[in-house]
Amino acid sequence: MSDDQCDTDSFEDLEPEPSYRRGRRKPKTSRSCRAGLIFPVSRIDRFLRKGDYAERIGSGASVYMAAVLQYLTYDLVDIAGNIAMGACRRRIAPSHLNQAVSGDSELQSLFGGVLTQEKNCPKKSSATSSRKGKKSSKGLRAPNVIVA
Repeated sequence: MSDDQCDTDSFEDLEPEPSYRRGRRKPKTSRSCRAGLIFPVSRIDRFLRKGDYAERIGSGASVYMAAVLQYLTYDLVDIAGNIAMGACRRRIAPSHLNQAVSGDSELQSLFGGVLTQEKNCPKKSSATSSRKGKKSSKGLRAPNVIVA
């Protein structure tokens, strides 16, 4: 969400409405906007309730969990971005995320070896990639000319 979607300062300039126009109200603001978060509080609340983790779930639990997830994501992406900039790259690759997790002891204990495992992907065979990107040159062949 951008800042303009959660900006409630623009509603203060509205004039008080007459009593016969009570049907119009201010646009509803989401719980994420009210909490000042980017992560979706309502979606996390829905997952907590459907997940059968507890009989009762407080209204602040989803806000707190969204804030924690946003903080962890920001921290991980910040470290990986610094690693990518150190490697003179403009995009964060999965290897940068791997290095960020393995370099930080707290993140390493949090993920518990999920992201630190190196997976070697098999390379594509040369037979399948030999024609990729090459145009057919059937009509463009030069005549066989022998120069003496």
